[in-house]
Amino acid sequence: MSAHYPPPLGVAPAEPPPGATAPLSTLIGLMPRAGSGPAPAVMLTGPVGIGRTTLLQVFCETVSSWASVLRAGPLDGTWYDTVGAVRTDAAVLQAPLDGGPLSSHRLHETVVELGRRGPVVLAMDDAHLYRPRSLRGLDYVLRRSIGLPLLSMITVPTLPAVTEHPSVTSLLAHHAWTPMRLKPLTASYVAELLTQRLGRRPDAAMLRRCMEHSEGIPAAVHVFADRHADTSVGRNTGRGTGPTTRTGPGALSGSASAVLSAAAALGSTDPELVSELIRMPVSAVRRAMDHLAERRVLSPVGLQAGTGGSAGDVPHGISGDDLIPLYARAARLLEDAGRPPTQVADVVLRIRYGAEPWMLQALYSAALDADSPDGAVRYLSHALDIGAGQDTRTLRRIRARLAEALTTTEPAVALDHLSRLLTTSTDGRELADIALRYADTLVVLGLGDEAARLLAQVLDRPADSGAVTVPEDCRPALESALLLYGSLRPASVRWLRERSQKCSEPAAGSPGNRRLRLARTALSMLSGRPTALPDGPVPMASGASGTPLDDLSLIASAVVAHLTDHTTTALDTLDQLLHRPVRPGLDPSRVQALMVRALVLCGTGDLPAAEHDGRRALECERRSGDGPVVAPAVTLAYVLAQRGEVAAAEHMLREINGPDLQPLFYVHPLYWWATAAVRRARGDLRGALVALRSSGRALGPEGSESPVVLPWWLEAADVLTELGRPAEARRVAARGGELVVGWGTPRSAGLALLARGLATPGPTGHRLLDQACAQLAQSPARLLRARAEYALGAALLGDGDPLAARPRLRTALDLMIGCGAGKAAEGVRLRLAEAGGRPRRLTGRPGDALTESERRVAALAMADRSNREIAEELYITRRTVELHLTHTYQKLGVSGREELVGVLRDTPGIRVPRPGGAER
Repeated sequence: MSAHYPPPLGVAPAEPPPGATAPLSTLIGLMPRAGSGPAPAVMLTGPVGIGRTTLLQVFCETVSSWASVLRAGPLDGTWYDTVGAVRTDAAVLQAPLDGGPLSSHRLHETVVELGRRGPVVLAMDDAHLYRPRSLRGLDYVLRRSIGLPLLSMITVPTLPAVTEHPSVTSLLAHHAWTPMRLKPLTASYVAELLTQRLGRRPDAAMLRRCMEHSEGIPAAVHVFADRHADTSVGRNTGRGTGPTTRTGPGALSGSASAVLSAAAALGSTDPELVSELIRMPVSAVRRAMDHLAERRVLSPVGLQAGTGGSAGDVPHGISGDDLIPLYARAARLLEDAGRPPTQVADVVLRIRYGAEPWMLQALYSAALDADSPDGAVRYLSHALDIGAGQDTRTLRRIRARLAEALTTTEPAVALDHLSRLLTTSTDGRELADIALRYADTLVVLGLGDEAARLLAQVLDRPADSGAVTVPEDCRPALESALLLYGSLRPASVRWLRERSQKCSEPAAGSPGNRRLRLARTALSMLSGRPTALPDGPVPMASGASGTPLDDLSLIASAVVAHLTDHTTTALDTLDQLLHRPVRPGLDPSRVQALMVRALVLCGTGDLPAAEHDGRRALECERRSGDGPVVAPAVTLAYVLAQRGEVAAAEHMLREINGPDLQPLFYVHPLYWWATAAVRRARGDLRGALVALRSSGRALGPEGSESPVVLPWWLEAADVLTELGRPAEARRVAARGGELVVGWGTPRSAGLALLARGLATPGPTGHRLLDQACAQLAQSPARLLRARAEYALGAALLGDGDPLAARPRLRTALDLMIGCGAGKAAEGVRLRLAEAGGRPRRLTGRPGDALTESERRVAALAMADRSNREIAEELYITRRTVELHLTHTYQKLGVSGREELVGVLRDTPGIRVPRPGGAER
């Protein structure tokens, strides 16, 4: 049974409107305590004008003395922490939280922080209006609200289901809402309200007419009171709204009422436009406007266009139904006057039927000029709603543009529109374009395998079936997308490989053919069958945002370059994507690129930079999505394990739920590989072996796929050797060596030699490990080389040769420190001490790998001294300077002295002299 927070003693609740006392008491009784289970969620509903907003406002004012109240603002994604900060009839009195729209993650953090101090109320008035970010934020918090002292409240009018936005449908469908339908006022409450407004008790006849007119709806009662008020009502001393009460149109002259209605329909107080709309002389219009301004009925600010035609745009006392006949003429006037498309479209938004072709064009133009995808969606959705029966080609163009706008904000909704376009297409080129966009959207949703199968269905349509088919010159683009998207999931690799082998080799020349060659190369490599690199990179417009297919092509190029040891090319390719402007809404390509770059940097031994990219990917995923953050968390956990941050990696892996794991970009096998590293560091060798074999199974049939991408077999051979199972270790190493033999790179050769050397005892094993060290020294894989050097040093030390073991262990230690894996090097440091060496203190900084002589030479090189100048200042030979610099470059993984500053700038003990001898 959940307990409730009572109002503090001595605090009087805000006075509720007539008839709202009982609902207000019910709402106050729902205020929860922390740890009381799922947070209650209340939906206030009822017909328009029933008083939902007023009750919500009174409730928030009442509980604000002992609870934190967050109210959704009128701008999508904004939230305010002060009751009354946002009103429909006044400007904003206070800046929203964080100064603008809040991400779902940030809103949840705010609620959790406030919940530590007491109950929290999340309130959203008119949740049916189009505010997708606000709705997603509320949904995100509700999904994580168990145990929080939270009460969520929304108000929704009783509207037909067809007017309900999909974001509202999703919110209402996924949570248990307690509906509270407000009832019309009884006759006694209506009499009380009339007494407040009129300053006198209504007689029986007036009360009966009011009940017939209003049906007990408070807003209609106010309209009735306006029409029957004396002109002196504004000066009454009763319980009314005071001297600022607006006088209703019933008390206005006919000309003033007409001007007020015209200005409301236009959303503008331009006298020329008003005059044209109601056929009234401009001078008469100006006099009427002055009269309305004096009586505070007409506010130019409140009638500015662009607010979207909400009920708040209609002046108090005017029925929206009375304005409907004016909207079409008002929009046409604005169109003919050359007003901005958005101003014209804001009037067209109020038209619910009888659309004309020019109205659809106005909405389409406004969508192109919209400042955000949400604004474009609003215009285009309305165009489809009112455009039934219009020109089919125009409607298809509108639907296609709507799907494009929805792809970044609500891709699931975009699929519905794309599906309609796909199934009704009658042109082959249009079919190809829609199919690609449909596949792009599926990839945004993480459904790469479905995207591949959709493209296969479109491409495989028989020409003699009567169905629309894709032209030959469009097929390479679709075929490349099929291969790239399908390869995102290892489960699809087998049938994609079979399909790729049946296709003829694409001819060079067009971008589509070059992309297809790239896709086939990437698929072949991910399947464990290396092929030659395609001729040059995929052509991309510099600085363009790119489609998901363009971005994935760049990422595939980087993966291919990395697997063939062209690391610089891989990093430069990824930088092309990451240096572009950040997209609004969902941007999975940026997250994927950061993950891939983290893995590339990890493979080259730049672990600090890899961790930085992993954390960036994690933060990007948290900001842009509301679901579980899985892939970046696995990537970061893997990097942390390589750095020796075992506790941090273990914590990261523990936060990942098994059902949420998806084999996107080989995340599932990477998860098991990181798990194995953590278990091994904890001394659980058998558990590590189980995790490594799980990684192999996740990669493909019998773990045969991608022997270089994720060489689980190398780790398994090492663990089996430690477990005292050398024969099994040799079998695993031999199988892995067979798989990598065709790659032809120093890294692949080093992997095979290292695995065999780890599983082979005695001098034969020493020779294999020595050859592995030599091969890996020619590759960018510094961490693997450190592994091989350590394995050889440990083997020599175990066979009683500490003198030969010492330089190997020293090299391994220096490499690991230079890679930023100092915490993982403690075992190497102990073995070096056992061999008689004097290992330096580990701090985790790359500069710790350098000797004192190498530090002095590096400091002078960073000051732009030449080798001759360094030799003269340190009284050593130029050859010695060159050797020190060569060792420094190898330990730190840099290619020249210009990269030393970025690695060693913050290393204690290295003073960087300025040219001329001064130190900096």
